[in-house]
Amino acid sequence: MALNELSDLDLWLQVKQDNGFAFKTLFDRYWEKLYVYAFNRLKSAADAQDVVQEVIISVWSRRASLVIEATLAAYLHTAVQYEVLSHFSQAAKMADRSLEYGKSILSELSSYIAPLHLKELEALAENEITRLPEKMQQVYRLRQEQHLSVKEISGLLNISEQTVRNQLNSSYQKLRKHLKEAILVAIFLHSN
Repeated sequence: MALNELSDLDLWLQVKQDNGFAFKTLFDRYWEKLYVYAFNRLKSAADAQDVVQEVIISVWSRRASLVIEATLAAYLHTAVQYEVLSHFSQAAKMADRSLEYGKSILSELSSYIAPLHLKELEALAENEITRLPEKMQQVYRLRQEQHLSVKEISGLLNISEQTVRNQLNSSYQKLRKHLKEAILVAIFLHSN
């Protein structure tokens, strides 16, 4: 009997005996469903692939000790759900670190750069903020200027907390990209 004709349980029993072909058959069977689920949550092809690959690697590395009480399909779906949540949690932590990093750099720069250059930098930053998409700019200003929490912004704008985090992360990346050169010029001018 060909591997692709075996039930999930029979394939899993072979996987537990280190049969890589049985493992590949199982994941070929479920890859697309898992990927589509992850993609619908993450809205990123690369992130969805990463999530599914993490689950695949985890299942393979724990195959000898892993006990699957429900069906394999249910186990894999749940594993991908947890990995998606973990991905969101890591993204939120990175956004918070970016915010703290940005604040510390600006306060450090303010003591290092001449006031005139700092004012020019602030004007440039304001110009870049106004170029952000409207919703992203609104989220950014509520966070930076009004010091609202992600939860408060979410409630105020009637959007999910994850959308707020995504908007903040995107705005930080765009601003960092556009302001990096200006900061280097300001530092260079100060040192001359």
